[in-house]
Amino acid sequence: MSELPAVSSARRGLALALWLAASTLGTICGIGGGIFATPIQHYVCRVPLPRAISISLVLVLVMTVVATISESLRADGAIDWTIVALLLVGSIPGAQLGYAFGARASVRTLKIGFVLLLLVGALRTATLGSQGNSVDAFDVERALLDHIVAVVIGFGGGFLAPLLGVGGGILVIPLLFLLIPELTYLEARACSMAMSVVNASQSVWLHMRDGRIDFRAAAPYALVAVVGALAGTWLVHLPGWGEVARIALVCVLLFVAARFALDLRATRE
Repeated sequence: MSELPAVSSARRGLALALWLAASTLGTICGIGGGIFATPIQHYVCRVPLPRAISISLVLVLVMTVVATISESLRADGAIDWTIVALLLVGSIPGAQLGYAFGARASVRTLKIGFVLLLLVGALRTATLGSQGNSVDAFDVERALLDHIVAVVIGFGGGFLAPLLGVGGGILVIPLLFLLIPELTYLEARACSMAMSVVNASQSVWLHMRDGRIDFRAAAPYALVAVVGALAGTWLVHLPGWGEVARIALVCVLLFVAARFALDLRATRE
């Protein structure tokens, strides 16, 4: 494993502060934090993108484990474990394929994919409210369709996890909320975070197997992720924060997409 570039104390402190804010916001939004961790490692700490992605996955794993445990212990916890199980049916094979694809893709291709995905996620999330649509009665055909849809969404989220160093929530949350009407934003968010525990675990193992993860470099950011996950889980359950989480997610997706787009433009010139 090659040595990471030297980083000044000021840059390291800035990266840790940014990651504390990002892990809190990521937990509130339900996106696992990978879309923040990867740019922080790449742009602030100057870690090459493939290595930044592998470090990001460790941070996503820590963050989603803590957030999911915290959510499940709350009396008002919003996790639907049936939906989580269905997401995992799709996400586990999806992660295997995503990792295989990512091993062959160029850095520029990864960045282009990141930008497009973020823009689609922002557009979908901006058109939704924080409350789900009510369903008057149980419908067997509707329930079956919802189950199939959840598996397909899980596959997409799993595919993204090792490919871009994310938990998959930037795709899973908008699609769950859009295509399964009875889910509220908070429920879609909680299910996505729980799914991301397995996605991130699988992705970390794949990268670790190939010697791509520097756990020593990830350790201080992992400790910060614990604090951010606990804070975010508490905040999102305060009155009115479901809508705050949705709007925050749209803003975050657009900002990160713009940052990567500017980087792509600079490399062309």
